Amino acid sequence: MAPSKIIIVIPAYNEAKTIGSVVKELNEIINQSIEIVVVNDCSNDKTAEIAKNSGANVLDLKVNHGYSRAIDKGMDFAVYKLKADYVLTMDADGQHDPYSVNSLISNIYDNDIIIGKRPRFARISEWMYGRFFYHKFKISDPLCGLKIYKASIYKMYGKFETYSSIGTELLTWSLLNGLKVSESDIKIRPRLDEPRFASTFKAEKTIFESLLKTIQFIKKNS
Repeated sequence: MAPSKIIIVIPAYNEAKTIGSVVKELNEIINQSIEIVVVNDCSNDKTAEIAKNSGANVLDLKVNHGYSRAIDKGMDFAVYKLKADYVLTMDADGQHDPYSVNSLISNIYDNDIIIGKRPRFARISEWMYGRFFYHKFKISDPLCGLKIYKASIYKMYGKFETYSSIGTELLTWSLLNGLKVSESDIKIRPRLDEPRFASTFKAEKTIFESLLKTIQFIKKNS
């Protein structure tokens, strides 16, 4: 049997300060047969150039799609163009420790999805999201950007996100359909740049609204 093909998808918008070190660290630690795809979300800095020079494949988007849509484009590319068996998503800001990435990859073969479980939440709304998911599915950190999926799940559902789920829709659909989802403790390092959500109030509002939409999605699909 041929070995499984694993693709790491990293959405990146103006991440020139961090993307080089993220790609280089991954290449030093993970199996060299694993490919890294940086989805350059129409950055206006040197994100794409630095990612390429650091050893990643770069998928250049012609317009800015935003975080989740960029992941969707990257997953589609990884699954249908590169023929991935598994797709791992992670952030470009350097917070995800590459050893934690390696740990998720090592344990995927007994699961359909593995989610990184952070040691703490940055916001109250993230905690609320986690409490709801734990009550409903026994999953405590659905918003963690570090996840690995079987490619067949993406093929079955056909998309990563259709509403503002902050990257949780494919996971939620998988849980509702009885797929095997596990969590794995990960390390989170300090950010070297500004967070994706500009202000505390805006972040809390966006995440809370996403939770309400996800609850509606669960009701509709249960």
